[in-house]
Amino acid sequence: MKRDMRLRGLSSEHHHALLLARSLLDRRGEWTPRDGAALLERMRVELEPHFRVEEELLLPALGAAGAMDLVQRTLEDHAFLRASAEEAARGSPQAAYALGERLHAHVRFEESEVFPACEALLAPEVLDEVGRRASSAH
Repeated sequence: MKRDMRLRGLSSEHHHALLLARSLLDRRGEWTPRDGAALLERMRVELEPHFRVEEELLLPALGAAGAMDLVQRTLEDHAFLRASAEEAARGSPQAAYALGERLHAHVRFEESEVFPACEALLAPEVLDEVGRRASSAH
């Protein structure tokens, strides 16, 4: 399916998120404090700007359009991913693995459910602002 141009920036960021998820899943329990610090930096630089665009623009508009189930799951996933990253940074290989699993599932959920709902339900002005914000985050 062809993605709306204004969502392509966010969608392309999912590729990097999937690479991160795969790297976390491939570790198989090997985890160091240095790994935790690197993960927090990737969260700060790569995932947090993505989450902010969604939480500040997409999710309020989806909620107003009646898609509260999508909004709720997205927010729950974001909270889990943030908490898992913090726990992994404190040395938990289990949290790093759980983050990898959830991040992979979250990207698939956004691509298959959230973004199509955005394309169908959101006003052009919202999508325009998402496109501007996603491209300025890079």
